[in-house]
Amino acid sequence: MDFLHNIAIVGAGMAGLAAARVLQQAGKDVQIFDKGHRPGGRMSSRCNAHGLFDLGAQYFTVRDPGFARIIEAFEREGVVAKWPQIMARHDNGQWQIQHPEHPRYTGTPSMRALTDALSASLEISHQIRITSMTRTPSGWQLENQYGHVRSGFDHVIVAIPAPQAIELVGDIMTPPLSLHAMSSCWSTWVRFKAPLKMPPGIDTWQGAFLADSPVLRWAARNQTRPGQHEGERITLLARDDWSDRHLEMTPAQIADKMVAAFKDEYSEALPAIEACGAHRWKYAQPRERPKGAEGYLTDMSKGLSLCGDWCIDGRVEAAWQSGTRLAQALCHPDTPSPT
Repeated sequence: MDFLHNIAIVGAGMAGLAAARVLQQAGKDVQIFDKGHRPGGRMSSRCNAHGLFDLGAQYFTVRDPGFARIIEAFEREGVVAKWPQIMARHDNGQWQIQHPEHPRYTGTPSMRALTDALSASLEISHQIRITSMTRTPSGWQLENQYGHVRSGFDHVIVAIPAPQAIELVGDIMTPPLSLHAMSSCWSTWVRFKAPLKMPPGIDTWQGAFLADSPVLRWAARNQTRPGQHEGERITLLARDDWSDRHLEMTPAQIADKMVAAFKDEYSEALPAIEACGAHRWKYAQPRERPKGAEGYLTDMSKGLSLCGDWCIDGRVEAAWQSGTRLAQALCHPDTPSPT
């Protein structure tokens, strides 16, 4: 695999960053292209006049030993910290404290701190959307939305949600990719003018599962994250099926509906709202794992691979595993990958 020197990665989410780090450490020349303003994908945060809000992944768990080593180092550096540590659950009309089975972590002061740290040494072209890929005798050519072409890549890793990946690579891979469906998710941020009152029997909560709601599945108090303190700032995540049914509504309409649903679920009257808004994740969670996959897909005859959380499941750690396993397979093709 010594001929793999110049590698392009499409997508600067967790999977793409994880793959790039392994390849860079192996001495490969890696160039990342991402349509966003900064790395992170669905681990992004929004900072506006009303505060800082995590709108995508809310936290992550750590089970893989390799991922644990990275997170332990970042925890010592203050990049990540354990959160939420005080969790609640609303189920069958009752509020109760729920103790997590595994430690949960967040970036400090927001989730994007982790992807910022992972991308620190990487070369990323931001706000570049790759629209087409062509294999030539001298390597891959990638064309972006402006019609500009970058060429000379020995291998391309596509690290974006499955429907977007399939739209980009089409039938290039052998055998052609079939559609791996992903569900959507609406996320709403809310800034209240006063602190929330706590439900009976609960002193405080940082994150809450909303099992009773037909609309919502999660609520987080952003000001309880490590490194954040000011103002009552809530993130609400909608259920996948509800998001799919309301995919084409406007953000303002969605925010109103999700705040109303939280009002219905919460046992205390909500404070007055200072501001709110919503963000749509069109491709948020994989509906099923590709059969027979090792955490990535690759066609070495074409010099093309795909990775992402959708190759395993929807966790942050799964995205890291997918990108890492793929990069290790490219660097060490004779070493079996973990299942």
